[in-house]
Amino acid sequence: MLWFLVAMLITLLGGILLFTYTNESIITQIINTGFDTLRSQLISALILAIGAALIGSMFTRRKLGAIVGSTIIFCLYYLLPFIQFETQPVYDAGNHLRPLDPNALVHTSTVMIALSILCAFVGAAIGTALYEAVLEQPFLLIRASRRRIATPARGQQDSADETTRITAVPRSRSIFSSAMRWAGLAVLIVMVIFATQSTDLFFLSPDTSIHQAPQTGTIDGIAANGTLKRVTMVSHILGNKRRSFDIYLPPTYNITTKRYPTMYLLHGSPGLITDWASGGKATESANTLIGLGQTAEMIMVFPDGNGSGKLIPSEWGNSGNGKQLMETYVASELVHYVDQHYRTVPKASYRAIGGLSMGGFGAANIAIHHPDVFGNVIALGGYFTAYAEADRVWGSNISYLNYNSPLDEIKVDPLADKLHFFLGAATQDQPYYKYTIQFANQLKAEHISYALTTEPGHHSWKVWADQLYRSLLWIKWGPTHVPPQIVQR
Repeated sequence: MLWFLVAMLITLLGGILLFTYTNESIITQIINTGFDTLRSQLISALILAIGAALIGSMFTRRKLGAIVGSTIIFCLYYLLPFIQFETQPVYDAGNHLRPLDPNALVHTSTVMIALSILCAFVGAAIGTALYEAVLEQPFLLIRASRRRIATPARGQQDSADETTRITAVPRSRSIFSSAMRWAGLAVLIVMVIFATQSTDLFFLSPDTSIHQAPQTGTIDGIAANGTLKRVTMVSHILGNKRRSFDIYLPPTYNITTKRYPTMYLLHGSPGLITDWASGGKATESANTLIGLGQTAEMIMVFPDGNGSGKLIPSEWGNSGNGKQLMETYVASELVHYVDQHYRTVPKASYRAIGGLSMGGFGAANIAIHHPDVFGNVIALGGYFTAYAEADRVWGSNISYLNYNSPLDEIKVDPLADKLHFFLGAATQDQPYYKYTIQFANQLKAEHISYALTTEPGHHSWKVWADQLYRSLLWIKWGPTHVPPQIVQR
């Protein structure tokens, strides 16, 4: 028990020093790699939990005390401030209150604690290994030296005491140690189970599911809540493979026979078809604005842009080697399938394509190549040249690279002036902010309709959710022409 307390105390002291003097710098470095603030804070806290447990176990060789101390530090320096922050009122981009979901907060907190315990276990294991490799031999030498200095009588007494300990104590200690090992294994298994539910914390945001959708109004006498469903089709263009997409049907879809405009939203890299609904609050924003009468009812389609092999991040394009025609799949096959199976308005002026990051690039690239299919474009946190992925996706043909670079193609495509662009970026999201401003300036030079919205922030779902909300307010379906405008938050 004494060594358990010593290990926990050393871990607590080490954790306090780590969080006090290194946390902010680690968060900054993680943000610089492209993560947003919330995810960076979580990752930094878990890294420091490893460090704290490592310190405690390295100097005491007591894993349990180090794990407990590290978990306490994680809760004090990260989890409690996180809970305090999330229990404050949260509003969407339209200043509508998003109620707290207490059950989701408890679940998220439990998952975070499980992650911290696993990280502490890793740190404690590393610390114990370092103790055995670095500190154990010096400690043994010190102990041997002390024994040589001791008197023979004292040495005999110590030997007798040691014999007594060896013959009497280990049996009870062995039983206790065995029980502790089994208990530790059980706890570890439970923590792993909880930790497997942490995907959204890292790929979307730690607060993704903690707040519910705002209370909305009604439309045609029913609640303004659309439905989201999974659809699977066979893509002949992509090698007769089964491709899934999610589709949002507006509130009145099942009680009327009218047709609706359609918005296609492309995920980033890495990304999933569920990202826009969960991280980007796309369906939530649509429900809210439809209920308030501030946007028209629409169908939303969330396709899968993941390819295969080296082309898993597909850039939503047709690869230079012709083996993966993702652009053709979206602009031709998918649009045709949706128009056949759902009550859409099959005109370019009633279709929009949007995306974030890689999806923002893909949306601009596809729309410029197919202005007869898509009339409206939403590019958030995107980039507008193909050169970054030249070797992997596009090949080395310069003309093909230029063709797949919206910044270049917008200058030469005679039909591009039919498009209406909504561009969004966060001021601290470099280099994407710079790319977006550059592309907006090019649109202005070409006299192409666009809107530009910027706000403080990083490459994050918070920014993209807010800006998608504003794009739903901006979009005007039909053959209209909106003059260029700049919207700053």
